[in-house]
Amino acid sequence: MMSESNLQANSENPIETKVDPYAQVIVRLLGGELYETDKIWSELLEYRHPIAQYFARIGLELIVDQRDGFAFLRQSELDESGRTIGLIKRTPLSYEVTLLLVLLRELLETYELNDTTSPACFVSHRKIRDELELYFRDSSNKVKLLRQLDRYIKQIVELGFLRLVQDSPTADERQYEIRRIIKAKITPDILEEIRRVMEREAAHV
Repeated sequence: MMSESNLQANSENPIETKVDPYAQVIVRLLGGELYETDKIWSELLEYRHPIAQYFARIGLELIVDQRDGFAFLRQSELDESGRTIGLIKRTPLSYEVTLLLVLLRELLETYELNDTTSPACFVSHRKIRDELELYFRDSSNKVKLLRQLDRYIKQIVELGFLRLVQDSPTADERQYEIRRIIKAKITPDILEEIRRVMEREAAHV
């Protein structure tokens, strides 16, 4: 049992806490992606090593792409079964959103192969709709995709793969940026697996 003198000593000498200079970066990354346009991007680059060490201790991998200007966290697999610590919530994607992500990923690839003058790839709502009609010409999901395209695009904006750069009351005139982080999160292996699933789905229609 603590004596009165000990309690008094503890109250007079509280535990000192030192906040790391990169604490704000850690909090931001735990909440989502970080981009070079963010004010704390320079802090991420300056303290990249201790930040990566911090996340590694809690089962997370820090991914930084300086060329395309983004950073995010990926859950490290704890064993061969793919088990993770579960700190980052995995958002299940609908089949329609997955189809749209495949299209956007390929639009970005095509843009990068044909245009290197602009760092950003912009698409209009109309362009996305037109490409969908061509890309999924024989898909039974196309009608549903086009009918609820606004909702699916909004979901992709919330996921961070699209950024609204010019709003308009007319949907077709809205302009979006396809964010390059889509390449890091939907890797060629993942893209190929999605295509195989799509082919199997189409075969059963």
